[in-house]
Amino acid sequence: MLIQRSIIGFLLLGVCWGCSGESVVEPNGGSSETAAGRKNRRDDVLKTLVEMSQPESLLIVTKHATVVSLLNDWVSMGGELVQQEEPVDKVYVDRLDKALLGRIKATRFSKRDVTHIRDGLWYARISSLVAAAADTDLERATRLFFYVTRNIVLRSEEDSTLPLAPFGVAMFGEGNARDRAWLFINLLRQLRIDAVVLQAKESPKNVLVGVLLGGEVYLYDPELGLPVLTLEGDLAAGAIDRPATLSEAAKNPKVLAAMSVSPDTPYPFTAASLSEARVLLVGATSFWSARMRRLQLALSSENDVLLWQPLEKSDIVPEGVLARVAKVEAEGFQEASIGIWEYPEQRLDGNVSLNTSQLQVFALRSRAFESPIPIRNILSDRETQDVRLDIAERGEFRHRKARNRQLLGEWKSVVTTYLKVRMWRDIPPLPKEMRFIERHEQRAFKALLPTRVRLVHAEAADDAAFWAAVCQYEQGRVESAAKALQDYMERTGAHEWESGAVWLEGLWRGELKQWAKAVKLLQAIPDDDPHWFGAQVLVARWSPLAKKAEKAATPPDEAK
Repeated sequence: MLIQRSIIGFLLLGVCWGCSGESVVEPNGGSSETAAGRKNRRDDVLKTLVEMSQPESLLIVTKHATVVSLLNDWVSMGGELVQQEEPVDKVYVDRLDKALLGRIKATRFSKRDVTHIRDGLWYARISSLVAAAADTDLERATRLFFYVTRNIVLRSEEDSTLPLAPFGVAMFGEGNARDRAWLFINLLRQLRIDAVVLQAKESPKNVLVGVLLGGEVYLYDPELGLPVLTLEGDLAAGAIDRPATLSEAAKNPKVLAAMSVSPDTPYPFTAASLSEARVLLVGATSFWSARMRRLQLALSSENDVLLWQPLEKSDIVPEGVLARVAKVEAEGFQEASIGIWEYPEQRLDGNVSLNTSQLQVFALRSRAFESPIPIRNILSDRETQDVRLDIAERGEFRHRKARNRQLLGEWKSVVTTYLKVRMWRDIPPLPKEMRFIERHEQRAFKALLPTRVRLVHAEAADDAAFWAAVCQYEQGRVESAAKALQDYMERTGAHEWESGAVWLEGLWRGELKQWAKAVKLLQAIPDDDPHWFGAQVLVARWSPLAKKAEKAATPPDEAK
């Protein structure tokens, strides 16, 4: 409603342009605004386009094309000569192809830029919220890492071929290890924490994230869903929140060897191969463009969002990202050796040009978001006693809005909505004059629903049960969250989120120091599940603790 009022207000403002007392008469009989009037008008346009780009607005009540048009109008209002492309720094020329350089040089905003702004606004909001309770940047980074891994359920490369921007990945709640790495680094950026991707030389799909803090590079593995664990960590407490550093891994081969599942399944990185890994900066062309710089500088201090982050230095940024990363004293961090990760631009390219098959997959995966599809009327034939349902042609998309609000941190209120979504699996919203259906009539009533409507509500209910548990965890209710996932797995019906549910419950049982439960859950994960590798690392780490706890709980007489 707020954004709709803003748009209406913006349109009314447009009607009044040229009618205010701030204009002056020109010799030719026309009029022109004063500088102050033009600035106020431009500020109003900027405020409106930011509101229209918010995650809760874009693609829900506003469209990309509208925001693109406003952005380019905003540029024109500034009276700046931006029709000619600005030269691109050598930092980019040496690392990007001609097409990507063209995107950096472009003077006009595009649909990709609007997605970039929307995602940036989300990153800024959720990163500050998730990291709020942390005391150090390392704690903030680790909190964000685990936020990403519990909100992006790990899928294989084969099951994550649909190219999506990070916010789209988060809305669906599933992605591969590289999707996780991309999102993690984007969140860190909003906290002004630099990070890089370390890409295996022989296998580009194997990546670690290196977080640069205090002269060290802390290692996180997005595929395992774990930091690279230290050997000197608090083993007695089963701690998994202290990542090893690049220097520790390089000096002691046992650090990475300890992450191996078995001799037959070695860890993708060794101390030797890590020294040969490609060091890659992570970003997209929108981050490096002059048009985004203008927008960044125009935003008020109230918008603490980072939309422009150049790799090179400038009169505004005395030290670019490349120079900061090159300060690391390690193999591969020399400025000439540091590259730019291709994955983000590849996914964004695919996202704006989905083929027919991909559009079908997208429609199938987003089908549940339409819930609920209400029943407008219940019609009965008096002669035949036949009952027919008049069902709305289109759903209310309250499930999609709930997932959107969850990503914005409205966890408490979203749990209530998810409860309704689960109830609609049995009976969708009824006409106002009919408040409920008797339980003994529900099965017959449900049989009257078209197959598509039943599927939408069943899939949405499955989503809601899983994500409600994650919302409880976000509120600090770890025990309740673990129990909710246990209930999710025990209920009848399909379990689309089984892989993520078992992994997260095992992880949370470990957090609660319920070692035996944690180990049992993690051992049950099959070896064809993407979470299996991370589970094996934790089983090796927590099994001794489970045995120790079991021994301590055994009465002396029974122990004999």
